[in-house]
Amino acid sequence: MISIATSFLAFPAHAQVHENGIGPDPDKDTNPATITGVIKRYNEPSPPSGDAPYTVVNFEPPPGKHGEIVRNDYAEKYGVRFGRGVTRQICDGQRRFYYDSMCTYEAAPSGEFALGYVNYLNAPLLVEFDKPVCVVTMAIYPTGGKEGENFTVKIEGEDEMGTPLPPASTSFAWTKNTVRWRHMAGAYYLGGRAKNIRVSMVSDKRQPGGDVLRFLIDDLAFVHDGCDEVIKEFSDSETISADTEQYDAEVIASGDQ
Repeated sequence: MISIATSFLAFPAHAQVHENGIGPDPDKDTNPATITGVIKRYNEPSPPSGDAPYTVVNFEPPPGKHGEIVRNDYAEKYGVRFGRGVTRQICDGQRRFYYDSMCTYEAAPSGEFALGYVNYLNAPLLVEFDKPVCVVTMAIYPTGGKEGENFTVKIEGEDEMGTPLPPASTSFAWTKNTVRWRHMAGAYYLGGRAKNIRVSMVSDKRQPGGDVLRFLIDDLAFVHDGCDEVIKEFSDSETISADTEQYDAEVIASGDQ
């Protein structure tokens, strides 16, 4: 039988040892595991592009043009890649002479373009990062719906070893009474980082395996350096500036891995 003292000596001197395991314990519950929090905002979909330490991709060309497939366009500059099913879409209302855009809103959250995603099996959108991230957010919205229809966004991440991180999910009601859609969803990770995420959207009013859901994303923002400062803003309280004129926000912890 190995004594407790002997088992502690088997780990490096710098390791954090808790009664329930070895590793960081961000929530101080003696369970060293990654905690995922979900970020939800309205009216202010992402940090300004110059707001370090965020990296923000707004999908404005160059490179590319409307309707073009997007995979590795932003790999060299931003270190982010997209799975199949993503195209660049102009947001310019109905485009009645063309009817060729997935985005029928008058404007994107920023600029004129967003990314449109469609998968006929309703598989999640894959986003991969060259450098793992501790925070990721995006303006996200369906291409359409029924007034008041409730949609749920789910973000599932994996670390560098391919280990699933706890998922984050949040719900919102769709409305056609918007010129510039400004619903933002995201996740932050305490005690871990995401090498990739999978983003899915479902409607509470549609049957699984039924209608194919298409959705748009814009202003993809993520953090891989300076994580402690950014995450502290989220983890210190359950609500971020909920009463300000700029945006409403709420942060909900979804539990340990």
